[in-house]
Amino acid sequence: MMKEDLITLKKFYLQAVAQIPADSFFHESINHKFCHSVAVWQTGRKIMTQTPELADIDAEFKTLAERALLFHDVGRFHEAVCRYRAMQQKISVSAASNKYDHGFIGYDLLKDLPPYNDLRILLAIKYHGKMMEEVRASELWQQAEQSPLGNDAGKILYLVRDADKLANLEVIKTQNHLQHDIFFKLLSDEARHAPISAVVWQQFLARQTIIFTDLHSFADRILMVLSWIFDLNYQYTKKAFISDGYARFLLNELAKYHPNNNDLDRITLLISSIFIK
Repeated sequence: MMKEDLITLKKFYLQAVAQIPADSFFHESINHKFCHSVAVWQTGRKIMTQTPELADIDAEFKTLAERALLFHDVGRFHEAVCRYRAMQQKISVSAASNKYDHGFIGYDLLKDLPPYNDLRILLAIKYHGKMMEEVRASELWQQAEQSPLGNDAGKILYLVRDADKLANLEVIKTQNHLQHDIFFKLLSDEARHAPISAVVWQQFLARQTIIFTDLHSFADRILMVLSWIFDLNYQYTKKAFISDGYARFLLNELAKYHPNNNDLDRITLLISSIFIK
């Protein structure tokens, strides 16, 4: 199964990479997302073996889950092409436009493709990167809730969301990826060294996942990644956030841009509270 799926994913990747010059940031981004897709699949498989809620899964669930993991970012390839063309044509890109939303793009790519047009895959593809409030208000979530497949669809969505974050955290920690992505590159020198902004700080204190469009500084960006712990679903993933050193790495990075010991202590306490029942 996975060999054919990998071939299909690579076809989407090659179609996109052929349309962007090799020296473009977007070309680099597509390469990263292909590797990331495989990493999320591998991470998700590990979560499944370590999670009691997923211990009794059957072969069908495992196949669907692995496909959702592998294809969760398939829309990133076409999104990069659209963003590259918009940049070339000096067209402003709206953050709210579905044309540039990789979850919606991926959903449209797969919904008519027989091996993948299953509600349990499509829900995860479309909404793995959205706030859960938006997910629960969506028509697709309502459809899942009213379906016998709803329980499995929810489990796979949570699995993809958790695996996506863990795989990203590994790259952030081992490759200092936050300082190589487009957000950092586009920041002014002033914004790179500005403290945490008030709106982002309030979101974190409220134990909310910080909204990307509210970011103003690099300190905000680091705190946003730390806030992912509030959006993790499985106990194994929450423990890995601490035990694999991701929280400590991010706190050390944040201290360089927001050297306020009182705030850093409050952040540490909030993260620790996740494990206090």
